[in-house]
Amino acid sequence: MTWLETINIRTARVTEAAKVIELCRQNFESIVVEELLKLSVYCSAKYSTDISIHLEWASNPGSESFSGRAIREALRDFGLISHTVWAKQEEAITKEPGK
Repeated sequence: MTWLETINIRTARVTEAAKVIELCRQNFESIVVEELLKLSVYCSAKYSTDISIHLEWASNPGSESFSGRAIREALRDFGLISHTVWAKQEEAITKEPGK
């Protein structure tokens, strides 16, 4: 099982959205945590100012990881932020007998 931590932000302008993405890239490069599997940034197809930041963890980060808190605090000046953590189970691939 991996754990998915998500930070959602709605920025005021597209230029701020670009700064958010750059800030996430810089934070990811400075994170030295073995349990962080991946950091992904998604922009809404409809509203480019709606951004979702996903951090995948090998173990439960609790209510909030140190890295997630650092990113959220760095983004505070850019707009409205929500922050959640939930479990994401890996799906097992099953084969039918004889195939």
